[in-house]
Amino acid sequence: MKKSTSTAKKRAPARKAAKKTAKAGALAVHAAGAPAEAHPASKELLEKRKRLMKEAEVALGLINSYPILRKRAEVEAAKKLMLEVYSKGDEVIRQFILFIMHEHLAKAANMRVMENFDFFKKVLGEKVEVMEVRKHVYRSMFNYSNSLEGTVELLFLLGEMGDTGAAKVISRHLSFYMSGEQQGLQMLRNAAVEALENCESLYALDVLLAYAKYADKNERFIFALRDWEGKVKKSGLSARDKEAYLSEMGDIMMVRKEKDVHYG
Repeated sequence: MKKSTSTAKKRAPARKAAKKTAKAGALAVHAAGAPAEAHPASKELLEKRKRLMKEAEVALGLINSYPILRKRAEVEAAKKLMLEVYSKGDEVIRQFILFIMHEHLAKAANMRVMENFDFFKKVLGEKVEVMEVRKHVYRSMFNYSNSLEGTVELLFLLGEMGDTGAAKVISRHLSFYMSGEQQGLQMLRNAAVEALENCESLYALDVLLAYAKYADKNERFIFALRDWEGKVKKSGLSARDKEAYLSEMGDIMMVRKEKDVHYG
C-alpha cells in the first residue's frame, strides 16, 4: 500500500492541474446555498428561474408518483426534462435541483421506520385530524422515493447529470450508506458507486479512489475504476495528468489483486 500512498502524493499537484484544465463548470464547488451574485438578477432572469424550478419540481413529483399514478414512459420523459433543465439552467437552477434531489434521497434514513398510522399520529400530534394522518400514511406507502428502487433511480439520475455538484451529492449519500451494514444500505451503496462511475466529473473519480484505497470491502469501487481507466485515457487531460491518475488506479488494482492471491 506504500506505493499507492507515494503515487497519491505525486498525483496531488497533477490533480490540481487536471482540475484547471477540465471543462468550465465541471469542477465548480457547490456551496450549501444559492451562489452569491455580483449584481441583482434581472426580472427576465428571475422569471426564467422560476419557470425552470417549477418544471423541475413537477418532473420530480411525477417521478415520485410512479408506479401508482404514472406510467414508465412518463417517468422517462420526466427524467429527460430534468436533465434538460439542469443543462439549460444557471448555477442557481442547478443547486435548486440538487437540493430537491437531496431531500428525496435523504428519506433513506427513515426506511427502517415503519411509518404507519400510529407513527404519524405521534409525529403530528394528538389534535391532528384522522384524514390528515391517513394522507401521510398514503404518501409513505406509495411515494416512489420511499423505496430502495426509487432511491436507486434518483442516484442514477444524478449520475447522468454528471457534473461535480451531482457527484458531491452522490458522495454525501454514499457516506451515509457506508455507515451501516444493513442489506438495504449495501444495495444503495452499490448504486451510488455505479452512479459515480457514470459521472463525467473528475471529483467522482477522486471519491472512488478514496474509497477504493481505504474501504475494507472495495470490490465495487475497483470495478468502477476499471471503467474510469478508459475515460481517463480518452479525456482531454494532459499526458502528465493522465499518467498520474492511471498510475494511482493501477497501484490500487495491484494491491487488490495481491490480496486476492494471498487470501484466496
